[in-house]
Amino acid sequence: MVTDYDCWHEEHDAVTVTDIIRVLTQNAANACRVVAEAVKSMPAERTCKCGSALQHALITDKTLVPPDTLNKLEPIVGKYFV
Repeated sequence: MVTDYDCWHEEHDAVTVTDIIRVLTQNAANACRVVAEAVKSMPAERTCKCGSALQHALITDKTLVPPDTLNKLEPIVGKYFV
């Protein structure tokens, strides 16, 4: 999601930081909607191995991960940090 189109396009008018922040904020909202729609369209049951893709990818010792970080990441990696 582009925030500063004019940075390389010589014929495009210059933009302000305010313009860039506005588009960045809009892009963040768009990204949230995209993720929400993607999650809605996911099947209830998986027929692929994507649900266990991180099983052997995480090598970090759980005791070294701050509790706040564990809480934030729990939906993604919680089943691997038991």
